Amino acid sequence: MNNGLNQQQPEPVKIRRDRGISPLWILPVLALILAGWLVFKAVNEAGERIKIHFNDAAGLVAGRTTIRYQGLEVGIVRDVNLSTDLKSIYVEADIYPEAVRTLKQGSQFWLVKPKASITGISGLDALVSGNYIALQPGPGKFANEFTSLDSQPADTPVGEGLKIQLRAPNLGSINIGSQVLYKKIPVGEVYNYTLSNNKKRVVIDVLIKPQYSELVTNKSRFWNVSGMSANIGFNGVDVQFESLSAMISGAIAFDSPDEGLPIDPNHLFRLYPDLNTAGRGIAIKIELPEGNNISASGASGAPIVYRGLQIGQISDLRFDDTRQKIIAHAAIEPSMSDLLTTGSRLLLEEAELSLNGVKNIGNLIRGNFLTLIPGDGEATRQFVAINQDELQEQQPGIASFALYADESFGIKRGTKLMHRGIEVGRVKSVKLDGKHVRFNVIVRPEYTQLVRSSSRFYIDGGIQANLSAQGLDVSVPPADQLITQAISFTSNGSAKIQSQYPLYKSRQLATLAEEKARGFGTVTLYADELPPVSEGSPVLYRNMQVGEVKNYALSRDGVTISLNIENQYRHLITPDTVFWNRSGVEVDAGLGGVKIKADPLSTLIKGGIAFDDMKGISNRSGSRYKLYASFNDAKDFGLLISLKAKDAKSIAVNTDIRYQGVNVGKVVETTPDFTQGNVMVKARLFPKYADLLAKNDSYFWVVTPKISLTGAKDLDTLLSSYIAVTPGKGTYSQTFTLGTAELVNSGLTVVLESENRDSISEGTPLLYRDIQVGQVVDVALGELADRVIIKAQIEQAYSHLVRTDSVFWNVSGVDVTIGLTGANVQTGTVDSLLRGGIAFATPEEQPLAPKAKANTHFLLHQTVDPEWKTWRTAIPKH
Repeated sequence: MNNGLNQQQPEPVKIRRDRGISPLWILPVLALILAGWLVFKAVNEAGERIKIHFNDAAGLVAGRTTIRYQGLEVGIVRDVNLSTDLKSIYVEADIYPEAVRTLKQGSQFWLVKPKASITGISGLDALVSGNYIALQPGPGKFANEFTSLDSQPADTPVGEGLKIQLRAPNLGSINIGSQVLYKKIPVGEVYNYTLSNNKKRVVIDVLIKPQYSELVTNKSRFWNVSGMSANIGFNGVDVQFESLSAMISGAIAFDSPDEGLPIDPNHLFRLYPDLNTAGRGIAIKIELPEGNNISASGASGAPIVYRGLQIGQISDLRFDDTRQKIIAHAAIEPSMSDLLTTGSRLLLEEAELSLNGVKNIGNLIRGNFLTLIPGDGEATRQFVAINQDELQEQQPGIASFALYADESFGIKRGTKLMHRGIEVGRVKSVKLDGKHVRFNVIVRPEYTQLVRSSSRFYIDGGIQANLSAQGLDVSVPPADQLITQAISFTSNGSAKIQSQYPLYKSRQLATLAEEKARGFGTVTLYADELPPVSEGSPVLYRNMQVGEVKNYALSRDGVTISLNIENQYRHLITPDTVFWNRSGVEVDAGLGGVKIKADPLSTLIKGGIAFDDMKGISNRSGSRYKLYASFNDAKDFGLLISLKAKDAKSIAVNTDIRYQGVNVGKVVETTPDFTQGNVMVKARLFPKYADLLAKNDSYFWVVTPKISLTGAKDLDTLLSSYIAVTPGKGTYSQTFTLGTAELVNSGLTVVLESENRDSISEGTPLLYRDIQVGQVVDVALGELADRVIIKAQIEQAYSHLVRTDSVFWNVSGVDVTIGLTGANVQTGTVDSLLRGGIAFATPEEQPLAPKAKANTHFLLHQTVDPEWKTWRTAIPKH
């Protein structure tokens, strides 16, 4: 059954055609634009296509091998092709646009490969990223075809720094990358090497690191330290090499002695084969003597030594321009430059063989060497080598003279000159001089004083025998003298050195000649009696015979003995010489035992006289020397002095002379002087006190007992008086005045004038308020005999009490005054009543009068004014 809805027909749809572009076309358009952009970019980034010709394609990979300039990638290899002639390959590569300006006719390309060695690894970036082609722009016009180099060009070092060149006869073991060392520190490396323009040398390019470039100066010296060197000699084996890397891959070392100047890049230096030939250090020139035997062959060149250490070496020997002299070229360590002065000398050390030893034996094989002897002066680089003889001649104070003989006795140059077995010089040359042989000798400065005007020179060698009354004396010298001989000499005479001396064949002949030439000096002695001596008796000095007794004779006051003293010992006789008898046996007995001393046998038989220097002993009687009976008598006698005394009542022979109770001398004689009315006392001061007491201001006085009602003094002189002394500090003297009273500690001496002496005498006290402050030291008539002059001394502590207006009066005895009113009796103290005395007082006037000066004269009043006793003047010490 159908309903109405199903019967309706649908309406037709109207289709309209769309005339716009479909969106689907947008995608192809975008793809086309992108492709165009990519093509444009690829074309734009492709840069410039170039060709590079290589000998082989090892290490070149298309699309992988890059082209770099100063480490920056500027291109890439696109293709590797074989050339048409099949002899090489060429590479097509693209250079990026920003680097196209590097493509010029002079541009250089080379392949960089990693290289590893013991010295290190070079091209490390190639090891990581692979081989690459390095580019170095050139100066020409644009180009796009090039030929590769086999290695890095010489003018393109690997890094910044100072570029220098080294010239060598051959490359040796030097290679690219070899280190350059300064004090064993790597400061650079070799980056290239080529042949020189004339193809006869090798030029090595070196790059010094920037921080070390200032080490290279125009004075720098370079040498090869590749491998190792060995030197075998008497001192051992000397093996030298820098380091393991230098030994295997090669290395170069350098230093810069003296003050050099900076250099420009590419400065050319010479590369020496080793250290020795490099003349490392300060270059000097040395003129060598003939027959020098100096070696200069490479590493074994003769060394230059200072204090046993090598400081330089000979590197070359040449003739000078005239071919008359040999010039050595050497180098000295820079640290020793201060030794290279005009005063320094170079000594040629030669080998010496003797029985005493061997000196410089190594010189017999390797040649001689030089020793530097420093001296003052200006800096220099020119020297003249000298030998031992020339060195000694140049020493200040050297003695040079000649010896003459009828034959040479086998003496040659270098023969030692000896004195008492010590070498003091040597023979410089031996030659004929007319009918004689002349030996030129030199003596070192420290021994020149041994050569005297009367020295005797003789051959000292071989076995010597001497037959005499004492027996057979055989002398065997040291072993070397048995073969080589030497010249010895004696030291006699004055200090003057003669220009020439005779040379005797033996010591006996020299001794005989000396005895014949020996002279004598005469010395005269005086003695009270003749000692047990005779003509010819020996005269001894410290047990050595230096003369003999010539003769003796009686004189008016004793015996005169004449002695002959050999001239060579005449200088032993001095103003202090003391002579004594040296005959027999000396016996010294005491509580400590008995000491016996026997003289030499010759003096026991013939007697003898001895002498020596003894200061402080009276050794003369006029112009003659005094002869003492024995050594003890001479030693204990001392110095004779003379004392002038008014009388000798308390003095006798052997009276002691004392100082503070110590015996310092004795009286030996008292002689009256009738013309002067006094007594001359001769005394001797013991030797050890003589120098101290024999002064012109020493004071001697007689000490006698002093007894008074107030006390007693010097009671030790009741049995025998003695002479006391106070030492002075003046000049030497042997004549004195003997006083009768002790000097006080004088601070002031005053002179009192009186009409009469009264009871005043030496020792009379000076009183101030009845206190003794001084004493009288001398009482004498005045020059006109019209008064008595009394000298008194005031002690130091009381000298201020005496003023210019002080008054002095005599207080001796008893003063009795009788008048109408009766009698007035005045006395002083009991002591002054017995001994006498002088009192003084000072007026009370103010201000006080000035202090009295030394030797001020005062009047001595006989009586006192009562007013003077009432003065109570206050007198300060200062």
